[in-house]
Amino acid sequence: IRDQNENFFGYHVLAPECTAHVRAMHQLLREKLNVPTINKVILHGELFGCKYKHPNVPKSEKWCTLPNGKKFPLSGVLIQKEPFPQYSPELHFFCFDVKYSISGKESEEKILSYDDMASLCEQIPGLLYAKPIVRGTLDQCLAFDVENFKTPLPALLGLGNFPLEGNYAEGIVVRHVKRGSPEIEKYNVSTILKIRCSAFMELKHPNKQKELKETYFDTIRKAAVTRAGGEAVALADTMLPAVEAAANALLLNNVSEGRLSNVVSKINRESIVSGATSKEDLTLLLAKDALKDFLKEGDDLVLNTGLTFREHLIRNVYHEARKLVNEQWAELSAATEASV
Repeated sequence: IRDQNENFFGYHVLAPECTAHVRAMHQLLREKLNVPTINKVILHGELFGCKYKHPNVPKSEKWCTLPNGKKFPLSGVLIQKEPFPQYSPELHFFCFDVKYSISGKESEEKILSYDDMASLCEQIPGLLYAKPIVRGTLDQCLAFDVENFKTPLPALLGLGNFPLEGNYAEGIVVRHVKRGSPEIEKYNVSTILKIRCSAFMELKHPNKQKELKETYFDTIRKAAVTRAGGEAVALADTMLPAVEAAANALLLNNVSEGRLSNVVSKINRESIVSGATSKEDLTLLLAKDALKDFLKEGDDLVLNTGLTFREHLIRNVYHEARKLVNEQWAELSAATEASV
């Protein structure tokens, strides 16, 4: 418990909002567990923000006032020293775990499993919480490209038109979806892995970047990508606001076997069999064709969204096209009797 007059990264600014979130979680938990009261509810999370160095994004104008009357500007709060990632000029709280104890005793604390936590957090307006970037087997999670993953938080906080160059995420956390449930906790084994971007690791621990690549990226992750059948792609619902996520789904529906057949007929399948058209060439043609029709039919509300969203659209349609081409490539590139 901190002294109420301690200046801890300006948390007093968020205290009323966080208090409301905890009370809302308490009520939802009581209803879920069907108990008259719960004596302890904890939202584990992190403070973030107070830095976003973009020429078109002003610094926060908020001030933090301590109970003793002392004041200081949020624009002067330094949560982390590293140049990236940057999230927002304002201060925010991000929840990644919920603990509770019906009796209030620490020895009887329980952790909500991820799906239970997410379902409750989703019902609390304004509560930012950890959403899955990738969901699947351990290999599929390790196959995610953490080295080139730009943080989605600025766009989700309304800064999609003001992206920062090189604003890579610090890394990812891989956790068992049932962590906290009895069938997992009985083994008393850690079910959380933290995988950092090697560039961020270099900032925190100089001369460690090469070591990380040799001991993880070029070995463990490389093998995971092979076993998973390719790199994993971030889930659109996590990376994008609701309207943009729905638009993304519509775009990906344009990547179909029928469209692939039309693209192949335009270029002549013989060019694939002969090697004149490569797998990458066909992927790009399919992605461009799907994107072209989407833009023709797209609503202005979607087409005028942030730059970050449009970049996600292009990246996601390419990955979806690559997935379909990979599935069909053996059949498409096989020599027919006429071409033998």
